[in-house]
Amino acid sequence: MPRLLPLLLLFVAACAARDANIAADAQRRLIGLGADDLRLCSGVPDRRETSDGGEFWTYSRTPPSSGISLPVPITGGSMSMSSAGVCSVTFQLIDGRVTRIGYSAATEFGLNRDSACAPVVQGCLRMVEDGSVRTQ
Repeated sequence: MPRLLPLLLLFVAACAARDANIAADAQRRLIGLGADDLRLCSGVPDRRETSDGGEFWTYSRTPPSSGISLPVPITGGSMSMSSAGVCSVTFQLIDGRVTRIGYSAATEFGLNRDSACAPVVQGCLRMVEDGSVRTQ
């Protein structure tokens, strides 16, 4: 079992790194996405605010956790590590188009904080890739 621990830790870290890359990719590739397309691929926002800077749509999510739980024979307990977290994704829209995307996230694992935001933007990225929606 002790040999398995480093592999499991590496697996959890790799998943979190992949999701953090998805979140970072969205900050570039979703610029120019229209408001209707954003609603189509991410759903109705949890909160909307308007200011001189445009409209701000915020999506708050708690994605399913992924992690490991291992027994610790010496203490009789277990050790758990998870990449679970909560995320708020805020899209700034000007003239009905996404101009910026910001993340506010926290994870239990402590690495790749924005990885918890990937589920909010993954659907939009898929739709951009397959041509279902377009950015300008």
